[in-house]
Amino acid sequence: MRPVKHIIAASVLLLGTASAYADDVTDQIQEALAAYKKKDYSTALAALDAAANLIRQSKSEGWKSVLPEPLPGWEAEEAQATAMSAAMMGGGTSIVREYRKGDETVEISIFGDSPMVQAMAMMFSGAVSGPDSRLVIIDGRKVNYSKNDNSYQTLVANKVLVKVEGSEGVDDKTLRSYLRAIKFAEIEKSVQ
Repeated sequence: MRPVKHIIAASVLLLGTASAYADDVTDQIQEALAAYKKKDYSTALAALDAAANLIRQSKSEGWKSVLPEPLPGWEAEEAQATAMSAAMMGGGTSIVREYRKGDETVEISIFGDSPMVQAMAMMFSGAVSGPDSRLVIIDGRKVNYSKNDNSYQTLVANKVLVKVEGSEGVDDKTLRSYLRAIKFAEIEKSVQ
C-alpha cells in the first residue's frame, strides 16, 4: 500500500509543479529574478524583455474581439496580432484586419502600449489640420480624417491608436460604418 501512496503523492507534486511552470510570463520573471540575484544583468534584462513581450502578445490577441465582423457583402481576412519589444520603436502591441469587397479593401489597425502613441496625441487634439487632414466628430469621438490615404484615425484613452483606412474607391459611408462597428468600450477597458 505504501508505494501507491508515494506514487500518488509524487503525481500530485508533479501536477502542482507543472501548473506552476505552465505560465511562461512568470517563468521569465523568475528567471530574471534569479539572474539579478547573481548580478547577471544581461540575462535578467533579456528575461524581463521576454516577459513583457509575452504580455504584449496576450494583449494583442485579446484585441481581436474588438474588431468588427464584415459589413454585408464584404469578407474579412483573419486578424493578425503583433507584439514588438521595447527595443523596436519603444515597443507596442497591434492588431490588423483586412476587409475585402471586390477590388475594394478596408484595413482596421489598432496600435498601443507604445510611447510613440502618446507622442501622437497632439494630432488628435485638433492641433493638426489642413487641406489633407481635418478633425471630425463621429458619435462623440474626436477623429482625424486624412484625405491622402482615405482614413480615419482616433486615439483611445490617449494610449491606443485606431485607424480605419480604405483603398481608392471606398466611400466615406463605408469607412464610417467600419469605424462605428469597432468595440471602443472594450479597448478602453483593456488600457485601464
